[in-house]
Amino acid sequence: MNVLVIIDNIFQYDKIKYTVEKKTTPNVNFDFRHSPNKSAIWKHVDFYDNEKSGIDVKKEIEFIINNYQLVISVHCFQFFPKELVNTVRCINIHPGYNPTNRGWYPQVFAIIHDLPIGATIHEMDEKLDHGSIIAREFVEKYNWDTSLTLYNRVLEKEIELFDQYFDRILTNTYNLIEPENSGNMFSKTDFHQLLDLDLKRTGTFKEFYDTLRALSHGDYKNISFEDKVSGKRVFLKLDISLE
Repeated sequence: MNVLVIIDNIFQYDKIKYTVEKKTTPNVNFDFRHSPNKSAIWKHVDFYDNEKSGIDVKKEIEFIINNYQLVISVHCFQFFPKELVNTVRCINIHPGYNPTNRGWYPQVFAIIHDLPIGATIHEMDEKLDHGSIIAREFVEKYNWDTSLTLYNRVLEKEIELFDQYFDRILTNTYNLIEPENSGNMFSKTDFHQLLDLDLKRTGTFKEFYDTLRALSHGDYKNISFEDKVSGKRVFLKLDISLE
């Protein structure tokens, strides 16, 4: 059995690889690849400056179908085509609780809209983060979380679920849960619309607090406004600490 793992998250790569390597999987070969567009994972020692380690799920669909019996997507930047998901069993590890947190940056919208958040492993279909659910679990969301602290908690839950369901995923012996409804779908466009701060916007202090912490993610420069005097953009992030 040949398993293709397409991963674009450098923080999850070593943990996913470790989970795979610690299991006894005779006659199962794992091939770790990433998307062809450059990202941080290209800097990992396993992929460093190796363009052959990238794989395009649209351009190389025939190769994937002919060579792999299972495809596992881990924060993959690519949208899997209909022919692929309908021919090969494709599994997605998603940093959100489906169907509540479908789409991009689930932790951001979970904070802003006060939604529950968690991690999900599901079979992939023709829609984004939409297929039948193999496993899912909530994580705690606190009033002092930023995007980064909540995201890290979700990543930990992903690894827990992958470890717990590893054998069942390989042998296709899990029980599927159908999503209760279409849930919430958040796009990249939805995210980018949050980044330009309107200084004339009115609302409660909590709404501004939640917006700032939802868009505070380590060293990332997310939310900003244009200073009308200098014409420069001013970036903001929230630093939260507990007593």
